[in-house]
Amino acid sequence: MNKFVLAFPISANAAESIKITETMEVKPDANKVMIPGCSVMFDVVRNEASVGLSDIFREHREISADEAKTIDAHKSLLFLIGNAKSADDLRMVNVAILKMLSAGASGVYMQQSGSAWTADAFREELGDGEFPMDPWLNFVEGSDTLYTLGMECFGLPDLCMGKSLGSVDELEDILSVVADSLFVDGVSSKSGTEVDGGEFGKFTLRAESKTPFAKDSPEFNKQGVMRLVKKS
Repeated sequence: MNKFVLAFPISANAAESIKITETMEVKPDANKVMIPGCSVMFDVVRNEASVGLSDIFREHREISADEAKTIDAHKSLLFLIGNAKSADDLRMVNVAILKMLSAGASGVYMQQSGSAWTADAFREELGDGEFPMDPWLNFVEGSDTLYTLGMECFGLPDLCMGKSLGSVDELEDILSVVADSLFVDGVSSKSGTEVDGGEFGKFTLRAESKTPFAKDSPEFNKQGVMRLVKKS
């Protein structure tokens, strides 16, 4: 299982401590940290600021001029690296992300999926936390197929659907529901498994022989790709 990598644009320099709560801070030389409310241990990396960082956030979704200005004004990047081995772990990591945003981080970039969220967008996407995987998934469009990106860090194959089955928004909803059921509910990800797409009906998982990324690509998922086939 690959580790997840979360990057936070921070208003403090890389040589300065970052205050997370009244009683906890991340010091410049910290290499591991635990965020209050989260029992997952993170590896820590501090980097200098990255020029034009808002462009990465724009690639994921529309952001306002003020949000872009705030992101580009960051003085350093804080990376938190770890494993989410269970749904409880994932929920706690989401809490840790919220703590980082409340502490002044202007957003979070999820390197394993390419998802990038401003602070307000992450809070909105997470919502009431009913579907804790939603902010962690990205989507990649092929000529006739829509793929998820980011499932490998959960030890799971990515998912895909034919674009003829619905609009992109509808397919993203279905893929998100099924991804959540595989990790959070523990539904089998093996080929032949019947999965529930909620209001969109039942589907069967079928192993894909082709994937959207080459084996030497950082986006390549060693767990493979499963296609959702609509049950008649």
